[in-house]
Amino acid sequence: MRSSYWYRIDEEIYRQGDVASNIYQVLNGAIRMSRRLPDGRRQIGAFYFPGDVFGFEPSQRNRWSAEAIVQPTIVRRAKRLEFMRKAQTNLAHAHILATVTARDLLHAQEHAVVLGRLAAAERMAAFFLQMNDRIGASGEIELPMSREDVADYLGLTVETVAREISKLHAQGILKRNGPPAWVRRLSLRRPERLQAMLPPLLTLEMPAVSEDVIDTIFPTTIGAASARVPRSKRRRPTRHASTDLAGQSGSARRTKVGGAEG
Repeated sequence: MRSSYWYRIDEEIYRQGDVASNIYQVLNGAIRMSRRLPDGRRQIGAFYFPGDVFGFEPSQRNRWSAEAIVQPTIVRRAKRLEFMRKAQTNLAHAHILATVTARDLLHAQEHAVVLGRLAAAERMAAFFLQMNDRIGASGEIELPMSREDVADYLGLTVETVAREISKLHAQGILKRNGPPAWVRRLSLRRPERLQAMLPPLLTLEMPAVSEDVIDTIFPTTIGAASARVPRSKRRRPTRHASTDLAGQSGSARRTKVGGAEG
């Protein structure tokens, strides 16, 4: 039986530079993909939420680190090399590999446009529309990531993120459901105005992976309730990263369920 693995806030699922051994699906919580530059600066390339699959590295080593940003974050995994070998001879596996690779490439290309050509206000608009599409419900969004995570994802400073959110709040485009410092719960009141700020044809969606694909990657389920996570029924995180605005968290510990780690 395949295992599920539990992670605390800021704990690594895998590290940049390590051998790429597994493919993962998020069952609960949220994941950030981060990369450290030699001078210590950090870039966040993507976020993954319940139902999402990640870890299809094009090379033998991980180019990014995958880290939990809420507690508990729970993932299950399948052997990457085993899947890649099947993809060489099995049409269904090859199609999955092509589909997921195309999804990740599209996201990377569109994110490059956001970072390279959009102003700060436009980047924030793109971010909120993307989060509304992926984890929002009727314009209500609960962000699992910290303010620092948002800044490093959008290539902005923490101060710029806070300032742009204040502007959107003052313009009535969004409502902060809490104190002004850093609010995780937001209401998008005028999403059409956010969309109007962006260039046409910019694709912000991260398409969901179908259940057929999930069943092919992870053929041995760990229970229907935890293995299948429809995008429309994603669970809210049970605990966010610390809200002290410094991104501090408790010590990391990993718990194995249903089998030994391998």
